[in-house]
Amino acid sequence: LLPEQRVSIACSTRFEWVLADLGIACAAGATTTVYPNTSAEDVLYIVANSESVMMIVENASQLHKVQHVPELSARLSHIILLEDDRPAGQPADDRIINWEELLEKGRRHISQHPQCVDDAIGTVGPDSLSTLIYTSGTTGRPKGVELLHRSWTYEGAAVKYLDFVNPDDVLYLWLPLSHVFGRDLLAVQLAVGFKAVVDGRIDRIVQGLGETHPTILVGVPRIFEKVRAAVLTMNPQQGLKGRISRWAFRVGRDSRPYRLAGRPLPRTLAVQYSVADRLVFSKLKQKLGGRMRFMISGSAKLSVQVQEWFYSAGITVVEGYGATETAAITFLNLPGQPRFGTVGPVIPGLETTIAQDGEILVKGPTIARGYHNLPGQT
Repeated sequence: LLPEQRVSIACSTRFEWVLADLGIACAAGATTTVYPNTSAEDVLYIVANSESVMMIVENASQLHKVQHVPELSARLSHIILLEDDRPAGQPADDRIINWEELLEKGRRHISQHPQCVDDAIGTVGPDSLSTLIYTSGTTGRPKGVELLHRSWTYEGAAVKYLDFVNPDDVLYLWLPLSHVFGRDLLAVQLAVGFKAVVDGRIDRIVQGLGETHPTILVGVPRIFEKVRAAVLTMNPQQGLKGRISRWAFRVGRDSRPYRLAGRPLPRTLAVQYSVADRLVFSKLKQKLGGRMRFMISGSAKLSVQVQEWFYSAGITVVEGYGATETAAITFLNLPGQPRFGTVGPVIPGLETTIAQDGEILVKGPTIARGYHNLPGQT
């Protein structure tokens, strides 16, 4: 790869996505993200607009999109296939190599050129292009947002400075890495040093939480609503158990003003809350893996009712706000100081104001370089 040359990734959230992204960076290239459910027509547009020279695809389904559009296929010098599930009898294509073949080629190249990775990294600086993320295109064609290495490293440094995440934490990472919110979590992890469980299968989130015992879950509102609905479905709402559950959440509701203000619970309420926790809330916590310290919601407005429901049970869900153009995290409520229905203060080092038309204006080191090939819109 030449410096800042683009490699597109069309893949769901999985460990290989993380390795591919880091590998592209270590080769001085830049990642272009593609949602797995993007149509072949839009994949062509993104690959062409980003001027990607290679593409990493998850499976035969993603590969079919590339091969189905000759103009798209012709643009790519190499196509890396993570899962080689192609049907037998397909025409040979020398540009296609599978993941294991790529790793083997890499091992051979490094053995022959031991300095190659260090040399490539040496050409990369804070203002080098790291990632092209295409916005949803609600006002026309998607626009490629050029995010620099300093966008990510600053996000990581800011979260580390806020000191609410530590190296002993375990993040359950399910968010699409094609999206700025998910991609940002990789930068935060590198800065802080916590572990991550990587599993993008949305239908397995509740099961995955129970199996892997994370301490942090970051998601979008529908996930927290889904977790709440799953817990309510699992627990009977009628009979004695239903009455106990409703009583417990009434106790949790009464406890909220004291806990939010950092004040001790009155003696009777404290005893009641302890019983409610043992009978009801502890079971909810076990559904989430038993070690959840807090959860963060972004990308859309979270229902205050959902926040209050979890907080009643002793689980804090806070909100943040950002955009692709600001490398995701711009405002964030800290778990130790939650304010339901708000996105919290701006992260350290960014300047913000509100324009006359109500638009939020942001200035600082996380801001994207611009829209790719669109200087006027930038």
